Amino acid sequence: MLNSENRQNGSPEIESELAKDVANLYSWANVEDVSYRDFSNQRKTRHIPHVTDADLRKSEGSHVPELSIESQAEVFESSLPTPVEESPFPDVISVAEPPVEVDLPQPVSVHGVSAPAGFFEIGAMAPEESHAPALAIYSLAGGAGKTTVCANLGRIFSAMKEEVLLVDASGSGLLPFYFGATDLRSGLRTFVAPDANYSPLQVIGTNEITKEWLENDVKAAMRKAERTIFDLGPSSMSLLPQILGMCSTVIVPLLPDLNSILSVSRIEASWKAMQSTGTGVADLFYIFNRFDRHDSIDQRARALVERQCGDRLLPITIRDSAEVAKAIASRMTVADHAPGSEVTHDYLELAAWVRKRAPVRTGSRTRMRWSER
Repeated sequence: MLNSENRQNGSPEIESELAKDVANLYSWANVEDVSYRDFSNQRKTRHIPHVTDADLRKSEGSHVPELSIESQAEVFESSLPTPVEESPFPDVISVAEPPVEVDLPQPVSVHGVSAPAGFFEIGAMAPEESHAPALAIYSLAGGAGKTTVCANLGRIFSAMKEEVLLVDASGSGLLPFYFGATDLRSGLRTFVAPDANYSPLQVIGTNEITKEWLENDVKAAMRKAERTIFDLGPSSMSLLPQILGMCSTVIVPLLPDLNSILSVSRIEASWKAMQSTGTGVADLFYIFNRFDRHDSIDQRARALVERQCGDRLLPITIRDSAEVAKAIASRMTVADHAPGSEVTHDYLELAAWVRKRAPVRTGSRTRMRWSER
């Protein structure tokens, strides 16, 4: 692994190392005979222990009743100690760092990957904001799962009593289908859960992503929301600077395949170009989706991205799970369809990280499909 002094983007040493690693990835993938998508398919799902596993089992081998996503969120958060410093946002559920045995700052570890001290601290790295926090899920590589990430985060934040707005700026129009929609149409749509205790969740989309739509419809809806999540894609490239100007954080889902890995350098170059204009640019982070920590190829793909991005590659990963496809087929998020699944725990961890980075002030529980109001 290269040290921090050698991680400067565009340096000859990095470029040489990346070229060698990409060549190795092509060799591992046997691209002469198969397509790169075979590189990450046909994996066997393995159990990866989570911080909540011990809390969900009273004794080894005992029957564990399935918990709702809200109950799991409480278990996940209560399993971690409260921060030493009092939170400036007392109404927000707190998730602190995993316990350490000394008082000095220590690196934390999630899924076996270390993160710098303070990674999960309240407000860590977050810019000051006068408006409700906005998050963007962005990808240049198709099929990386950004819409699924967007829908599941929105679902979890809604369960945490937040008024959530999902902005479909990807051009696909698929976000409403995660909440029981049966038709494809533009405009602002409101979805309600089977349980009346939920906050309604809103999704706004359009047939054509324009500046007028962003300035008028989207910003008006954002003023009534406590948190906004943008689902971005190539269709929104022309408005990317304006959208990112409204966001504090951008998360890029990556698959452990060549298409995703090679898109990182393009995204990094775009961010550098926007920063060079002197305008404010949202902080950029990456997360691996459909990841198998026991697979050596996945681990090498992760190491390659970490060389480029350093600490901006999140230690959290979202595992490969058949439950996600089953949920989509049922027009549900996996958080609704399989609240007790391991992949739902992964989304809970990601949601906890986002809430720590961008908390909001806020004013569940069956496996059922949402409906539209």
